[in-house]
Amino acid sequence: MYVYMENKGAKTLHPFLETLGLIYMTKNFEAVKTDLLNSLKEMNIDGAQFYKQYLSYLDNYVQVFEDTYALKQEETFFFGYNTEFFLTVLAMATELFESNAEPDQLTQPHIFSVMNSFLKQKNSEKASNSSDMENWFLLLQSSEYSEDTKWRLLELIHNPVRKFQELFHIYENNRTAFDVTFQKNKKQLEKLVSQAPSEPSDVICSLMSEFHPESKRFYLTAVLPLMEWITPTIIFQGVLTNKLDLYQKNLENAKEMLPPILKLLGDKSKFEILCLLKSHGRYNLEIAEELQLTPATASHHMSLLLSNHMVTVEKKDGRVYYQLNQETLREIMKCFREIFL
Repeated sequence: MYVYMENKGAKTLHPFLETLGLIYMTKNFEAVKTDLLNSLKEMNIDGAQFYKQYLSYLDNYVQVFEDTYALKQEETFFFGYNTEFFLTVLAMATELFESNAEPDQLTQPHIFSVMNSFLKQKNSEKASNSSDMENWFLLLQSSEYSEDTKWRLLELIHNPVRKFQELFHIYENNRTAFDVTFQKNKKQLEKLVSQAPSEPSDVICSLMSEFHPESKRFYLTAVLPLMEWITPTIIFQGVLTNKLDLYQKNLENAKEMLPPILKLLGDKSKFEILCLLKSHGRYNLEIAEELQLTPATASHHMSLLLSNHMVTVEKKDGRVYYQLNQETLREIMKCFREIFL
C-alpha cells in the first residue's frame, strides 16, 4: 500500500516527542532499560550485546538531559512508571501538538475527538464528544489496556483540558533542556538519523488501512529507538528499528554459516594449511611438502578451502598461490561474537 508522506525524505526528530520521552526516561531509566532487555530476550536476542552495540548512546542522551532538566512533583501523573499509559498519552498529545493548538486553545471536544481515535470501539462515537464518564468507563473496560492504565485514562478524561495543558506547559518548560541535550549529542544523533530508514517499515505500512487520512507526516525518534507506531496523521519510527531486523538476520546467517566452517576446520590437515598460510601465500607443491601430503591430497584440501571462501588465489610467475581470505576470517569472528559474546 502506498503511503503519502507530507515530509517525505526529510528525516528528523520530533522535539515534542523527544522532550517528553526524555523526561519519562529520566524518571524511569533503569526500569525501562530492564524492560527493553527482557523484550529483546523474548525475541531470542542477546539484550546486553545488542544494547552495547547499538543502544549505549541512550546512557549519555538521558544523562545530559537529566543534568539540565528540573524535576517537578506535578509531573508524576504523566511520568510515573507505566510505559503503556505514557506512550498512549504521548501519542494523543503529539497528535494535538501537530494540530498547532496552543495550550490555552485546547478544547474538550477536540481532545475527546483525538482520544476517540485511539480508543475505537463500536460505541466510541457516542463517547467521543461526551463528558459522560459512564460511557468512557464502558469504553475503557472493553479495551485491552492494563487496569492501572484504564484508571489513569479515566482520570485524564475527568479533566482533559487541564491535564493536557499541564503536559504542554511541561514541554515548553523543558524544550530548552532538549535543545541543550541535542547539541551535546548532535554528532551521534545525526549519525543515527542519517542511517535510519527514510520510509515506514513494512509492518507500519501493513497497518495503514486502519487509520485515516492516508496523508501522514513521518518522524524518527531516538529516545524510543525500537518503537514504531502510527497516529491518525503521524508515523513515528525508532532510529534503530532497521538495526533490530538486521541483527536478527545476521544472527540467523551466522548460525547457518558457522557449522559447515567449524566442520571444515575440524579436519586437521585443512586447519594446518590455514595456519601455514598465515605468514604468506604458498603454491600447492609447497603446501604438500611442508605438511608431508601428496600433491593430490593437498590439491583436494585446497579445492574445499577455496569453495568455502577460506582462501583466495593469485597467479604469479606461472604458479597459483593460495592466501588466507581475510574478509571471510573477519566474518567468522563476527559470527562468533554475535552468537557467543
